[in-house]
Amino acid sequence: MYFMIYKKPLFWEIVTLSVIVALLHKAALSFYLYYTISWFDIVMHFLGGGLIGLIILFSLYIYEWEPFHKNHKINVFIVAVGGVLIVGLVWELWELFVGFTDIVKDGPDTLLDIIMDLLGASMAFMYAKKYLWQ
Repeated sequence: MYFMIYKKPLFWEIVTLSVIVALLHKAALSFYLYYTISWFDIVMHFLGGGLIGLIILFSLYIYEWEPFHKNHKINVFIVAVGGVLIVGLVWELWELFVGFTDIVKDGPDTLLDIIMDLLGASMAFMYAKKYLWQ
């Protein structure tokens, strides 16, 4: 089952998006893009939410989670978006605890980050469903 994982749907999309996110993050750190371009963080949260969403969907597909076979797409959507929400909330809590954000001053930005994570996951689901349920 796992032998030809690189031939499974979404594998190369995950690899490509991982490289894009990694390169953008490296550039952002090198050139201070998170501080000089106000919307750069928003794009990264959208892409990160999409990447995590694709990874969750790919994992559910590879491990043959039962709803994939019964076409319960809403359950799969809830699991994928819920997983991204958990990752996004953990990320935001980490930023709070290490001092990157202030809960009072950065509240709206944190909310926007979570929304962008969820939008990225939703877009990942919409993209993936044409490959996973053919």
